[in-house]
Amino acid sequence: MSTAVLVDSTAQLSAEQRAEFDAALGGLFRVVDLSVEVGEELRRDSDWTPAELCSAMRGGARVQTSLPSPEDFSAALRSVAEAGAADAIVLTLPAVLSGTHGSAASAAAEHPELTVHLVDSRTTSAGLAGAVAVAVAGLAAGLQAAAVAGEVEDWCSAETRTFFIPEDLEYLRRGGRIGRAASLLGRALSITPVLGLREGAVVPLARVRTNARAEDRLVALVTESCAEYRERSADAVIEIVVLHPEATLAEAGDGARRVHAALEAADIPGEVHVRTAVLSTVITAHVGPGALGVAVQTRP
Repeated sequence: MSTAVLVDSTAQLSAEQRAEFDAALGGLFRVVDLSVEVGEELRRDSDWTPAELCSAMRGGARVQTSLPSPEDFSAALRSVAEAGAADAIVLTLPAVLSGTHGSAASAAAEHPELTVHLVDSRTTSAGLAGAVAVAVAGLAAGLQAAAVAGEVEDWCSAETRTFFIPEDLEYLRRGGRIGRAASLLGRALSITPVLGLREGAVVPLARVRTNARAEDRLVALVTESCAEYRERSADAVIEIVVLHPEATLAEAGDGARRVHAALEAADIPGEVHVRTAVLSTVITAHVGPGALGVAVQTRP
């Protein structure tokens, strides 16, 4: 039986990644878009450019995001069922941050012709893209859909972490996604916070006085995570992804370039790959322009 994989657009997959996953799954890969509204203009996540959104946000434009409707997920599930899928693994960003997972669950109930395995990844961006890679690798290895979904859940829990430094906490506050980091708001003028995702929620990890110290702490958190991964598996291939809202690393600013250079130069044993990636516009709408993030994870 064939298994499809669906993921929401905050994974921010490149055209090459989409094509690779779709080929590996025999045409049974789908991306379901969230949307971003700037002023009165609503577009799909993938239809805004980084420059358009960052410029609008810095200019004070009202920016809101919208989750996919159950009908959006239903259309994707119907499509893969018609293409021959008997099972579908659906991967979403954290349920505590978005109703996207709930929309997927509602849609799944409307498709008895499919056995749908819903996975709350508790992560997003490069972490969510990594979860797709784990799912595709598991299916390629001949595992059944239920086993693959379990492997993805385990990987999301133990093998990927995301850390970030927002330029301004106000964007997170407006979107209501700040979670336990809300305690930082009253001191935002005197500190630079380092935040992370823990069980899908935004949590404070460090409070420092300067951007330079925040960047140092970010690098330390990544290298500490690499050491933990390496201790569990001496042969693990580790991927470090420097994340930014702007179109290129050059446009992302000095901080992103410093962190990228520091991670490339870090003494991390074993096979380690460092790359950069652009955040989806939905994520940028919440963390704001000028944010800097790093995902560190093992490769399947």
